[in-house]
Amino acid sequence: MHALRVVAGGILLVALVSLSVPLISSAQASDDLSATIRTAILSDPRTAEMSEAEIEHMVAALAQSAEEQGVSSYDIAWRPQEPAMMEEVVPVSCGSMPEFFCMLTAAFGLDGSDVAIPFALMVTSAILLFVIGSLLHHRYGRHPVRGAMPPVVPQSAPPPNAGF
Repeated sequence: MHALRVVAGGILLVALVSLSVPLISSAQASDDLSATIRTAILSDPRTAEMSEAEIEHMVAALAQSAEEQGVSSYDIAWRPQEPAMMEEVVPVSCGSMPEFFCMLTAAFGLDGSDVAIPFALMVTSAILLFVIGSLLHHRYGRHPVRGAMPPVVPQSAPPPNAGF
């Protein structure tokens, strides 16, 4: 029973960590997005007549709209590139996602655009392992790691009217 609680706690810990990583990286992406939008606005010569407050208001509105649409700073700064030669290997581009998560999604055979897919696969596989282990433990009386469990001997009840 104690081992089952430890395994369940470990699975819960892994699930919480895997769900918090995208939230932390999205906060960093929001700051990068605002900085990229500000740079793009200030590179336009027509913004020379605008006040700093107007520029800040425009950056905030555009950043909020871009976040709602799922646009990253990489998408804003992207420029078309010339086609590569056949001998050159072009790495997969993952936008604003860290390289580790990009390689993780590529290992799963995905295009790397969304980090939620491999984390969802990891969480569901952990749940599946827990369910299979529970089925083995309760159905067949054997634990997947410890092996066969000792049989449960029912306690005998006192005979009726034993003390009267």
